[in-house]
Amino acid sequence: MFEINGARSDVALMQRFLAVLSSPIDKTEFESSWNGDPAIHGGPKVEFDFAGMRVSVVVHSEPAAQWASASFHRTFSAVIRRLNGVCNVRWL
Repeated sequence: MFEINGARSDVALMQRFLAVLSSPIDKTEFESSWNGDPAIHGGPKVEFDFAGMRVSVVVHSEPAAQWASASFHRTFSAVIRRLNGVCNVRWL
């Protein structure tokens, strides 16, 4: 629950990101690497939907603790590059 202009709301906040990869990445391998990254441990819940080389991401964040876009992009790209060092990520 949070307040906007003095009004309380029970609406959950989320952030959405859409990435296009230059080569396919296995979702299971990606999630294993993501979950094993100590820099991500304890962060907000993140859901990934892989469709070919497109990845849709939903970050369930708190209003006061949203994940900065640039920081999320770097973290996501680092996990991709651990799995495939030549895969590029383009953000839409």
